Amino acid sequence: MASFYAAIGFILPFLLTIALPQSTGSPAATPSTTGSLSIEDACKQTAKLYDLCMATLSPDRSSLTADAVGLTRAAVLAVQKNASETATYLSNIDEDDNFNKTAQLQQCLEDCGEQYEAAVEQLADAAIALDMGAYDESQVLVSAGQAEVRLCQKGCQDLPEHRSILMARNTEVDQLCNITLAIANLIPR
Repeated sequence: MASFYAAIGFILPFLLTIALPQSTGSPAATPSTTGSLSIEDACKQTAKLYDLCMATLSPDRSSLTADAVGLTRAAVLAVQKNASETATYLSNIDEDDNFNKTAQLQQCLEDCGEQYEAAVEQLADAAIALDMGAYDESQVLVSAGQAEVRLCQKGCQDLPEHRSILMARNTEVDQLCNITLAIANLIPR
């Protein structure tokens, strides 16, 4: 873990200059981020993912009175939980001898399991970075977790079995990452 942080510390300034979009919108274009921010206002920033955003954040009681940082933290934890559940699901399928797996599907499951485990770690680190006030680093870590999920999707997309096993899960984690990043953009810097 320490070497991971050292590597992030080394490449973070570079990643921040290329990975994070520069704000071009006027302050009036986004909701106020001082004090409490409503879930509805935050979720409006997620465009087509509004319903998923509302369904994800509304059950979390801490989201009801949260600011942009609190809502981002709730979103990070939600995507981390979903990714963790997917990693467990993949592990269970991989170990299930009753599940008929081709060699290609077996490799896909193993690769995706490792990628999801990496994503869960990066999302946990994103929550820690957020708690420490390292908002840009948190966004980079969420993006890194999202990249792992996209690698899983890309690596298995040619397998017909993939559609029933992974596609919906990969899509949901990817969308939750997009929601998290959209809400994180509301944090004043």
